[in-house]
Amino acid sequence: MARRPQPDPPVRLPRRRAPWRVVVAGAACTLLIAAAGWRPPRALENIEGRVYDLYLRAASHRPPGRVPAIVDIDEESLARYGQWPWPRYRIAQLLDRVRELGADAVALDMVFAEPDRTSLSLVAREIERDIGRTVRLADPGTALPDNDRILAEALGRGPFVLGYAFGFGAAAPGRECVLHPVAPAPEGSGGGLRPARAPSVVCNLPELARAAGASGFFNVAPDSDGTVRGVPLLMEHRGEIFPSLALAALARARGGAIAISGPSAPGGPRLTVGGRTVPLDARGGMLVRFRGPGRGYEYLSAAAVLERRVPAGALAGRIAIVGTSAAGLKELRATPFDPVYPGPEIHAAAIDTILQGDLPRRPAAARGWELLAALLAGAVATAVFSRSGAVAGLPLLVLGSAGAWAASFWLFSRTGVFLSPLLPQAALAAGFGLLSFLRFRLSEREAADFARKLSLTQEVIIQSMAALAETRDNETGGHIQRTRHYVKALAESLRGHPRFHDALDEDTIDLFFRLAPLHDIGKVGVRDHVLLKRDRLTSEEFEEMKRHTVYGDDTLQIAERRLGDDSFLRIAREFALTHQEKWDGSGYPNGLKGEQIPVAGRLMAVADVYDALVSRRAYKEPMPHERAAAILAEGRGTHFDPDVLDAFLANQQRFREIAARFADAGRGGAPPAAP
Repeated sequence: MARRPQPDPPVRLPRRRAPWRVVVAGAACTLLIAAAGWRPPRALENIEGRVYDLYLRAASHRPPGRVPAIVDIDEESLARYGQWPWPRYRIAQLLDRVRELGADAVALDMVFAEPDRTSLSLVAREIERDIGRTVRLADPGTALPDNDRILAEALGRGPFVLGYAFGFGAAAPGRECVLHPVAPAPEGSGGGLRPARAPSVVCNLPELARAAGASGFFNVAPDSDGTVRGVPLLMEHRGEIFPSLALAALARARGGAIAISGPSAPGGPRLTVGGRTVPLDARGGMLVRFRGPGRGYEYLSAAAVLERRVPAGALAGRIAIVGTSAAGLKELRATPFDPVYPGPEIHAAAIDTILQGDLPRRPAAARGWELLAALLAGAVATAVFSRSGAVAGLPLLVLGSAGAWAASFWLFSRTGVFLSPLLPQAALAAGFGLLSFLRFRLSEREAADFARKLSLTQEVIIQSMAALAETRDNETGGHIQRTRHYVKALAESLRGHPRFHDALDEDTIDLFFRLAPLHDIGKVGVRDHVLLKRDRLTSEEFEEMKRHTVYGDDTLQIAERRLGDDSFLRIAREFALTHQEKWDGSGYPNGLKGEQIPVAGRLMAVADVYDALVSRRAYKEPMPHERAAAILAEGRGTHFDPDVLDAFLANQQRFREIAARFADAGRGGAPPAAP
């Protein structure tokens, strides 16, 4: 018993691998994002600042603390006591009133860099110098008062902290400054802690600084977009480290020294003041937990304090910052909550942030963690997007971006640590965009290659079908090649004609060229004794021969039903069915007339008749081109569309060249021109 043959195993298609160009491009894009993040451009820093502002506003936080308070030289005070600056005896009076209200420390957000020009002693000296007159009081035993001395005496009576400003230009020569550094500066602090180095300083009169016994700088440095998000707590000047006004006031109020950790301390550099530990960034600063718009802390009008309209003990146990919020004095800053935040309140917010211990932080390793997240996001994006299309990759982009933002905000709201989600999101977005583009380009190439192969396949099928008809009528070997080129020549000539402009675009002409060989495919249905007869056909035989147009249409119609009504075979059917129709309606099979005949049929009518006239057949010899052209010209408006016939007459040389190029081998070729 014969063994039944076993079926072949199923064909397994190889797994599609990600194109190596896509993978390399994804890796390069990720590395480029990481490189940009390592030294971010200012635009990226500004955007990250806006993200931080958004987090700060959205995260829950404690209300402003009660300890800081602002003694405000406000509009009311200026209106009552005159424009700024006030005489220093009035400043002394204000400080005495503040001290009497029980403040633990009083920070002055101002600097007294020059002698008070309103002091009578200074005025008397200037009058004597300028006009030679001596000024004396009515009581000879009383000395002229000195406002600076009055202020110095007031400063010596209380827990006051003077403010001054560091400068970053050229150092001013020869000015004595009494400052109060953090002592001693830690050994090796330049390793993990690198405070800003200020070469110059605008300081208070030495007499005032010695009397106060404490001071701090009030420099506030906004970010590159002009927004204040943090404050420097330490700065370096002439080899020593100095505290900010807020830090010095807090140390004065809590009675403790300021201690700075060494660079090797766990968690990075930090300082301790009044029992509070403050993490620092590498520049000796910290982010401030702003808790809302300006005037969130208690404000006391300087006029009310001077006139004793503030209840006794209102500042007991508190830290007062004496400054101004008057708009004309330009002590207004932009913060994440408020574009016109009063300057003195920034010091209050810094003190409150340290006391409440909820500092926002951006660790020194933050950028490294962001770069690592970007590399991981880029690797995932490359792995996914290189194997899937845009539709499949879009959920990863959306979910990945949302996850990066959610994780970043969760970390900030829970711990105060700010890690920007922008780099990983940029890696995802860039990976999605670039790899989708590359995949699109590759798909486009594949589609073009497929279209080319499909077109070639169609061409082979068309040629095979035409060759099938040719095997039945082998005396027309070059006929299909010549007629297709004739049709193309006519179509290209008529393309700009108003009647044919809409019908003959580039794609249609290409289809005409490829499908013209099928015009005689119906001959496969004609019986051999009719198709191959060498003598003239009888009327019955001619009627059967005329049926080749219908046979061709029927054959192509069956294929067209499978491909759809819009398939390219519709044009092939027009060639097959209508190429024997005549302009005056006397043609076959349907007797179409004029514009009823499709353009394909009108073009092929000229091409087919011309080729039949100039080619050798079993029943006739080839006709010279001039004679054939004359016969065609006689059919203008009767057999042929006049415009199509005119196109033939205008392109006779091209028709000659086509006939010679595709002449039937061994059969004498195309006829030469008549002499």
